[in-house]
Amino acid sequence: MLKKVVGIIMILNITLFAGYIIAGQGTDIGNNVLRLHVLANSDNPSDQILKLAVKDKIVELMNDEFKYIDDVEDAKTLAEKRIPQIKETAEKTIVANGYDYSVEIEVGKHNFPDRSYGNIVLPQGEYEAVRVIIGSGEGKNWWCVLFPPLCLVSATDKGIALDGTKDAEVSLKCLELLPKDSKLRIGNKQN
Repeated sequence: MLKKVVGIIMILNITLFAGYIIAGQGTDIGNNVLRLHVLANSDNPSDQILKLAVKDKIVELMNDEFKYIDDVEDAKTLAEKRIPQIKETAEKTIVANGYDYSVEIEVGKHNFPDRSYGNIVLPQGEYEAVRVIIGSGEGKNWWCVLFPPLCLVSATDKGIALDGTKDAEVSLKCLELLPKDSKLRIGNKQN
């Protein structure tokens, strides 16, 4: 029995060590994407609806612009050049919806929490982003990846608050593969 426990511990250690090595060899994804980050004036439902309307128009504008871009630096340069058009698009959308909020556009590095886009997960960290701040910018946020283009927009996308992220759940895949009714014996205790 002791051999089995030692074997399981060795396999877990090898798996964890291999994961650590592989993670260390990964590319710095934060330097290879350009995100869009839209901050609503407030959490008021009407401000949230406005945020989504502004987001839709900016995504529409930028998707056309980014069709032929192959490099993140080119994407960032294009976004910086298009700040006046992005601002104008946001302002027109705000006015068309009956509001008079100011809007600020920034292109630069900003911190983001973990975020998944389908089967792609972007880890928490600092990313280049086009940031659109509506009014005071104190409401829930919406973000996507402009480059490479992952802004797959759905009508039900309500955005995510930066301070409302769910804690990550840690699990061991090798234990998940065991039958659900199986019991693991460690030492003299049965778990």
